[in-house]
Amino acid sequence: MSRIRLAIVDDSTFMRKALSRVLENEPDIYIAGAAASGEELLANINKWNPDIITLDLSMPGMGGLLTLEKIMEWKPVPVIILSTHSSKETLLTIEALHRGAVDFIDKQQYSLVDFDSLRNVLVEKIFQLTKKETISKKQERLPSKTETVFESTTQLMQDSVAKGMHKTYDALFIVASTGGPPAIQKILEDIGTYLSVPVAIVQHMPEGFIKPFAGRLNAHLPFAVKEAPHAEIFQNSSVCIGPTGYHLRLKQEDGKIYTVLTRYPENTTHRPSGDVLFQTAAPIYGSRAIAVLLTGMGKDGAIGMAEMAKAGAYTIAQDEASSIVYGMPKAAVDLGAVREVLHINRIGKRIVELLNSNQYSISAKIETSVCSQS
Repeated sequence: MSRIRLAIVDDSTFMRKALSRVLENEPDIYIAGAAASGEELLANINKWNPDIITLDLSMPGMGGLLTLEKIMEWKPVPVIILSTHSSKETLLTIEALHRGAVDFIDKQQYSLVDFDSLRNVLVEKIFQLTKKETISKKQERLPSKTETVFESTTQLMQDSVAKGMHKTYDALFIVASTGGPPAIQKILEDIGTYLSVPVAIVQHMPEGFIKPFAGRLNAHLPFAVKEAPHAEIFQNSSVCIGPTGYHLRLKQEDGKIYTVLTRYPENTTHRPSGDVLFQTAAPIYGSRAIAVLLTGMGKDGAIGMAEMAKAGAYTIAQDEASSIVYGMPKAAVDLGAVREVLHINRIGKRIVELLNSNQYSISAKIETSVCSQS
């Protein structure tokens, strides 16, 4: 297999040399070029022909966002933003994720003396993001009219039939990681004014990025979106996103449901954890919940989605074609926890159908949709 061609774009000579040095001994990665500005990258991009690009946003000249737009016009290769959580760069990073960047790394999380941790996370992201087809190919692939339902989910669906399918849905839960911000926005935009239930979201991000992410969604959507507070009633037609460093849980007390922020459990890969959100929602909402697991590395959310499915919730996973990384959705599918696997362009519309449906026949779905994978 040919080596992955990486281009580094950063106006800091130190960062360009540091990134080149930490990756120079990686046998599967080739530093195709290092640019001090967007203009220098674009002047050499055809010669370097990168498979993936790391991009600094705060640069003189055309700057990071315009450089990103020009990269997407050239070829939608994966772009990893190297950012800091200063107020200016945080907003630029969130905007970049909605303009085509697939992931970002907060440089302030890593020591400028010991680059081992930075190398490890960067190499993992490079390998994950270059295993798949280019984004343009994924966008060209449209979902089929008959959506896929895997054989492994048939028993869960039959169990739900035996229990009796609930006629209404009272809450929506979404979990995402790499590639999640634009996917979440797409879903919420497609739901639009149809949102009639409370929504809780877990999106893996470094500290300092969730609040501006929620603010951007709040500015673009017709309903309120905010970073989840502690001990607030989980109420209709609002969206809350779990803050970094705390698990977002739900609790029921005196007939009301509240959001709870807690550091427990501490032995999770992510905080907030999608598993924790799903696991606390399952006994409260059962078959009245819709649970969605989106693009992301790893397995977070899969075990929790299995518990949601056992409780009768309607479970949806993003398909491989539209996922930046098909790790988390695939883990849930492998557990048999997913009722429908859908393209990102279909998920929001499906949620609207479920929220507007007074009665949904699972038996008909089984007859027409099981294992249609052609």
